[in-house]
Amino acid sequence: MDREQIKALPKVELHCHLDGSLSPEFISSHLGRSLDFKDLSVSIECASLNEYLEKFDAEIKALSTPDAVRDGVMDVLAQADAENVRYMEIRFDPFCLAEAGNAMTPDDAVAASIEGLRAGTLKYGVKGNIILCAMRHFDLEKNLGTLSLVEKYLGKGVCCMDLAGAEAVYPTSGFKELFKAARTRNVPYIIHAGEADGESSIRAALSFGAKRIGHGVRMQGIRELENEFVEKGIPIEMCPTSNFQTKAVTGIYPLREFIDAGIMATINTDNRTVSNTTLTDELESAKGVANLTDAELVSLEKNAVNASFADEATKNDILKELEAFL
Repeated sequence: MDREQIKALPKVELHCHLDGSLSPEFISSHLGRSLDFKDLSVSIECASLNEYLEKFDAEIKALSTPDAVRDGVMDVLAQADAENVRYMEIRFDPFCLAEAGNAMTPDDAVAASIEGLRAGTLKYGVKGNIILCAMRHFDLEKNLGTLSLVEKYLGKGVCCMDLAGAEAVYPTSGFKELFKAARTRNVPYIIHAGEADGESSIRAALSFGAKRIGHGVRMQGIRELENEFVEKGIPIEMCPTSNFQTKAVTGIYPLREFIDAGIMATINTDNRTVSNTTLTDELESAKGVANLTDAELVSLEKNAVNASFADEATKNDILKELEAFL
């Protein structure tokens, strides 16, 4: 497949942060001032994860009201529509937006995101769900607040809870009580693991029963752990450009290794604006890095469909499109 064919390929994105993916036009409009794109994004020469995270400030400020959150979700769906993404899951931390906002509660932010999701689906035809992020630097009480919001809106536009944040500083193993509460309430969850921390973080995420793992690249070369992913059928959300920029990967990207091991890998943008990327860019890059065949590119998208929280009818429709594409 060439770039235009990859762009036309029906696609699914599972790992996309709202506050890292707003278009420059949206940000400038909502902040009331123009911004240089270099202030919003990093290059492959990004020095550290801290430098990467600094780029979120303007986007968070642009999401200061419920209307802005609604319109922000629509903005991301418009970007997705431009490259034939058929379904996507957009994630954010509602407490972060509320704290940076103008008299907006976390509940307001979630309700607005769902409104934007529904309006965006009607306007652009891109279906989706919202993922709410618990944060590693938050205390249990605040993260239980996020869990309660997931529980309240589950099946109404929200599909699961995520755990995000400074993985190396706040180990995954320290969130046992949060995930115990999630299981008690029958709330599904996914976990960022194996991005800034290694094997122990990934193993903790598996032991807690995560439905998917975000990134997972630090599993590279650990065959026993790779086999466990295969046996349990746990999908991973790989974000190649972001992984190189944050130095989660500094050598050979493990996509080919994971595919050959039989792991259910998916390809995602992570942060479209901060990483200056699209899903088309990511798949085109992955094709070159991992020497992917056309059939393997389609298989990655089938993995994303099957790993998603989309309803069965949506999954079946996209799978049929993918079958017909080749």
